[in-house]
Amino acid sequence: MPTSPNLSLEDTVTAIYCALDDALAEAKIKCRDGKLLWRPGPPPEVDDREVLCLAVCQELLGYESDNAFFLWLENNPVMRALFPKRLSRQKFADRRVLLTPLLQQLCQAFCALGGEASPPLPS
Repeated sequence: MPTSPNLSLEDTVTAIYCALDDALAEAKIKCRDGKLLWRPGPPPEVDDREVLCLAVCQELLGYESDNAFFLWLENNPVMRALFPKRLSRQKFADRRVLLTPLLQQLCQAFCALGGEASPPLPS
């Protein structure tokens, strides 16, 4: 039976970010000034794509608790280097909720890209 290659955390996060970028392009969702959804105000300090990437990482790593995930994020040098600007736990949760409607579109885009019948992300 073939085995999967072991990826470093940095490679895994990069692959997730690239897959999200491909899915956003497939779904024809463009990022404008760091925002995937229109909302008033200046560009956010943390891009919506980074928030989505972190949300997917949290899900894939099995962190059900935002507190536990944020403790891990703060103490992991690789993640701190990849995401030097981070939101507070509450702002991250708020932004993730704001971006939730995009998940269904991204699931469909992942299916189209991968030719799969069911989406790889929970909806």
